[in-house]
Amino acid sequence: MNKMLGLLTAVLVLLAAAGQASAAEVIRDYHADIVVAPDATLSVTETITVRAEGQEIKRGIFRDFPLYAEDAEGRRIEVDFDLVSVERDGEPEDYHTESISGGIRIYAGSAEVLLDPGDYTYTITYKTGRQIRYFDDHDELYWNVTGNGWRFPILEASANVVLPNGVRPTQTAYYTGYQGSTETNARYQQTPDGAYFETTERLGIGNGLTIVVGLPKGAVSAPSSERATWWWLRDNINSILGLGGLGLVFLYYLRSWIAVGRDPEAGVMVPRWDAPDGISPALVNYIDNKGFSGEGWTALSASLIDLAVKGYVVLDDLERSITVHRTEKPVSGKLPAGQASLIAALGEPGDSLTIDKANGKRVQSVGTKFRKAIEKEHRGKYYQANTGYIFGGVALSVASLAALLIFGSLTEDTIGLMFAPIMIGIFLAIFAVRLGKGARRGAPLVVRIISIIGLAIIGFVALGMAAFTLLAIFIDFSEIHQLPALVGVGGIVLLNGLFFVLMGAPTPTGRKLMDGIEGLRTYLTLAEKDRLNMQGAPKMSPQHFETLLPYAVALGVEKPWTRTFETWLASAAAGAAAASYQPAWYHGSHPGDFGGRIGGFTSSMASTIASTIPEPPKSSSSGFSSGGGRGEPGLE
Repeated sequence: MNKMLGLLTAVLVLLAAAGQASAAEVIRDYHADIVVAPDATLSVTETITVRAEGQEIKRGIFRDFPLYAEDAEGRRIEVDFDLVSVERDGEPEDYHTESISGGIRIYAGSAEVLLDPGDYTYTITYKTGRQIRYFDDHDELYWNVTGNGWRFPILEASANVVLPNGVRPTQTAYYTGYQGSTETNARYQQTPDGAYFETTERLGIGNGLTIVVGLPKGAVSAPSSERATWWWLRDNINSILGLGGLGLVFLYYLRSWIAVGRDPEAGVMVPRWDAPDGISPALVNYIDNKGFSGEGWTALSASLIDLAVKGYVVLDDLERSITVHRTEKPVSGKLPAGQASLIAALGEPGDSLTIDKANGKRVQSVGTKFRKAIEKEHRGKYYQANTGYIFGGVALSVASLAALLIFGSLTEDTIGLMFAPIMIGIFLAIFAVRLGKGARRGAPLVVRIISIIGLAIIGFVALGMAAFTLLAIFIDFSEIHQLPALVGVGGIVLLNGLFFVLMGAPTPTGRKLMDGIEGLRTYLTLAEKDRLNMQGAPKMSPQHFETLLPYAVALGVEKPWTRTFETWLASAAAGAAAASYQPAWYHGSHPGDFGGRIGGFTSSMASTIASTIPEPPKSSSSGFSSGGGRGEPGLE
């Protein structure tokens, strides 16, 4: 009796185990028939028998096919692929395909049809080319039979290779396991038509079967020179379009710059103690910067100080604000455009403008009218931005990038990576232009241009290597293999940023004034002993200091000019009257000597005005939900 109970228990255990095994979703059998044609194309029929239990295999399966391979020299090539048919249990099956990173995904099944638990056999037939690798002494078929991305174990896998015209394999090899594994849990048998391979152990999740079949040289035809050229163009289309577009944009900008963007030759710089042609401080700032610096607030500050020195306004320097009072002095003659705009904005004699946050909108309006008045009178007179040529370069750049996106073979991963070189290009363009301008002021034009472009290229390479090294932690560049295209995209952005600045050039009149402005800057920053050695230079006095103070502010050299005046005030030559001098046009609330107070005031005036401007309204932020990641090749 006990023996009978024990036997019954053992049978029940075996039945339970068998039931659990049958309920597991697996690939029972994976077989591939591979026919190698004389023209080196492959006709492949994959017969995949799966066990479906409604867990992950609900409506069918999907099979990922890579569209890129490596040739005999290890270069990445694009293979041909043509899906012929998809069947389930011998009958045509609904299917659709979609592009994935580096390949194509074939979905076998219908969204409207749920599979009952059971075994199903799917047959996928396709043709593919460029799968034969051509070596000097032999040709070779290197073929991953199953792929390595299946989510389920494969109980049995096999492949039958049919070679053309009775060709016999010269050598064979086979590998099992994860990608790159050298395990050989399989066996090989030569057949009358070619070779047969089958596994000797089940393949775990993520494991696959790869076979290698050597062919005598000439057993299959090699591509003609015309076809090889076409294939090379197709393989390298992204690099050709990316780097080719970069070259075209560079040649366009270089030719345009040579035609219209080169600055006229600088004249001899001679230190001077007045503004060239008697231009206003605001215009000095405008010409020196080829446009306004600091959004125009520096020029406005210099103009207010100039009006104060002339007696038209009085400036009250309070702790958190500046008040500009219009005096009773009538305007004599014609004021410069910007100063006339400020006088009109102040109103009648006795009126005032308080520059603080409470009056931010009014200050902003005054600044806008001030800038427009100067630009209206002087735009294009001293400096040509050559915007037409820049527009042509931008249009060519857009066309080059569009050609890359439309006619190239970029993957989704590569398109996503374009953000990195684009941002690097923008950053380097701004950095190189600013550093090149500041560090090389006064240097010859060619040296400045080379400095700007050199800094941009060096920085682009350095930051690019750092960025791509960081990204390589998360992305396999051996699969993406599109670094030249990314360099082309970033380089195009960089060129547009650089030549947006480099394309502009002073007019002959502007060049002459720039030479005079440079002479004035030199004078304002000279040491006292050098200034005294200048023949005909006026002696320092409160009037001389005040006359040039607005220009010092416009050129950003008010600190050395004020220190020079402080030194003079402290000297015995100034006399008691000069040492106790207090200008009627400036009232400061801060204690200290005049030189210290006026120096600090002029240095911070532009930033004080800018801080009063109201911030633009913030747009409502949009929420973005994160999407799910793409699954590995397997079953659905």
